[in-house]
This record gives sequence, structure tokens and C-alpha cells, in this order.
Amino acid sequence: MSMSKIKICVMLPKLKIGGAEMQVLGLLANLDRSRFEPHLCLFNRGDEKMEEAARRNVESLTFLDFRWRKLPFVFPRLVRYLKRERFDILHAHLAMADSLGRIAGRKAGVPVLMTTEHGKHLWKGRLYLMMERWLSRSTDMRICVSDDIARIRVNREGTPEGKITVIPNSVDPAPFRGAVKGRAAVMAEFGWDVEDPLIVTVGRLVVAKAYPSLVEAIYFLKDEFPGVRCLIAGDGPCRGEIEDAVGRFGISDNVSLPGARRDIPDLLSACDVFVLSSVREGLPVSLLEAMASGCAIAATNAGGIPETVRDGESALLVSPGEPRTLAGAIGRLLGSRELGTRFGENASRIIDEKYSAIAVTGKIEDIYTRLIAAARGEDDRRA
Repeated sequence: MSMSKIKICVMLPKLKIGGAEMQVLGLLANLDRSRFEPHLCLFNRGDEKMEEAARRNVESLTFLDFRWRKLPFVFPRLVRYLKRERFDILHAHLAMADSLGRIAGRKAGVPVLMTTEHGKHLWKGRLYLMMERWLSRSTDMRICVSDDIARIRVNREGTPEGKITVIPNSVDPAPFRGAVKGRAAVMAEFGWDVEDPLIVTVGRLVVAKAYPSLVEAIYFLKDEFPGVRCLIAGDGPCRGEIEDAVGRFGISDNVSLPGARRDIPDLLSACDVFVLSSVREGLPVSLLEAMASGCAIAATNAGGIPETVRDGESALLVSPGEPRTLAGAIGRLLGSRELGTRFGENASRIIDEKYSAIAVTGKIEDIYTRLIAAARGEDDRRA
């Protein structure tokens, strides 16, 4: 192994099916292993298949068995791990790893500390914000996946602009252009006619996704498209609330919640319109996947969505929290296959130009190289 390789600790709470976790897997898969030596540190065990995928692309996979009640024991173990491995860079993802990882990294003397900011984190209270301002002194870079998130980190958390950069989420387009099931098989699985209009959305079942608003939009759509069907693929704490909305509007025959799926390319290939009803977003990976699939897209203009697709060019965008307006946008796409095809082609082209996994990984590699070069020239800057 070449001693010139940059040794990186990539840190996450755990690997589960989610946008941030998929971005980490993409980064590990595409890093230039002739220049970088990635190691993965997880606070706890998660999805076994995702862990196995990660293991193929890292030098080592470490589990901390973290519990808050064990913090006095686990934190010193984390510091010892970082010291022993003599990492050049600690790159943390998601709030718990961002915070504890940077504190431990600072104590262990890791030369470069950085994070990727996947969400807005507006839940952070006064004490948390004070800690962020303290941590920013020893944080070398915070990568934000959208301009929206970057503004929050600067304006609300006080991160210096020189320590912020925007690098969007990415997607490997190949799996989304090689779906194998076909529309007939997808529709048959749910007992629906192949000619029924199909709406698909993908994401965690959480408040920010506003899925009850989508359910209401499907209810409005039934007037014009009686056979409309909707798949809400994902798991999360709001499942009961969504099911209640489906029952309240009497559309249980039209909406299905199949849980987390591993055949997302097939679902996207089969759908007539991909929809995001979110009231808050960073840069949703599911949007990039739909774009790579060439889907017609109707979405809210929340967070980083309007930075990624343009209203009237590659999607139809509406204000959050307006189910009837969302229904109108979906109906417009269902009523004009030509419009949906044009939007889908434009969206697919945007992926190739700006959001491919290889291109985005290259930008992160440039940051790794620049930061470690600066650190090696300023070894005493944290003395």
C-alpha cells in the first residue's frame, strides 16, 4: 500500500435505506483507490445488505455499538480508534456523527475534519447552535448538498462562508436506465390494470414529505382520472397517519404503501408521473433517481428541488401544502404524454451534466486533496 494515499474515516450513525446513506455508498464505490484509502465507522449496525456493499469498497468497517447511556465508555473508545488509525481526514455524515465525530476527531488530533450536510436541521436549539459555532473553529469544510442548506449553515449556525461549499447529491444513472420488470409486471403485483395511470413517490414516511397532502391530491385527481393509482414506497414513523388519510378520503383502492423497496428503478420505469409533495427538503436522492429514469415530475418547490429541476422545463413545480394545485400539476402531465416525455428527457440530460456519481465524487476528491495539502503545510494550526 502506497504511503502517499490519503487515509479517510467516513463516519455515519448506521447504514440504512436512506438518501444520505446511499450517497455514502456511492462515494465509497467511486473513490480513486490509488489515491485514497477509505475506512467506514458506524455507530451501530443497520441494513446487512448495505453494510456488505460498503465492505467491498473500504479497507475496514468498524462498529462502535453506541448507546447514549454508554457515552462515557464509547466516546473514549472512538477517540482511541481515531488516534490508533492515524487518519488524515474525518468525513462525518448526519447529525449525531457530525457532532460526536468532530469532537472526537479534534481530541484525537485528526488533521482534517469535515462534514456533509444532508438536511436543514432546523430542529437544532440554542445549545446545539452554540456547540456548532464552537465546532466550526476546528472544522475545515462543510459540504452542503444544496444552496438552501448552505444559507442555513451560514446564517443560522454561524459557519464562516470560507468553510462552506455546495456539492449536490449524485446518482449512478445506469440502474435507472436498465429496469427489467416492465410496467405490466409492476401493475400486476398490486392488482391494477396496466392502463391505469400510475403515480410513484419514494422516500421516508416522515412529516417533511407531507404524504397526507399527496393522498389528498390523489383524491382530487379521481374526478378526472378515476383509475389513478399511487405507490408511496418507503417506511417511517408517519405510516399510520398516511393510512388514516387514505381511509378518510376513501381511496384505499387507489393508494398502496408497499414499504421500503429494492426495485425502485422498476417502479420509476413503470410510472406515468413521479411526485414529491415535501414541505421541507435538502436535495432528495429520489428526485435524482426519477430524473435519471426520465420520469415526468411534479414536485413542490421546497428546499433544493428548484435548484435541481426548473419549472416548465424539466418538471412542474408548485407551492408546498396545496394538494389541489399539486393535483392540477399531476393531471396536466397525465393529460399530455408529449409534455411529460419532454420534461423527462430534459431531466435525464441534467443528471448526466451535473449529478452523475463519478462527477460528484471527483469534486469531493478535490476537496480531500486540497484540505490535506493545507493541513500538512500547517501542522501547528490547532496547537
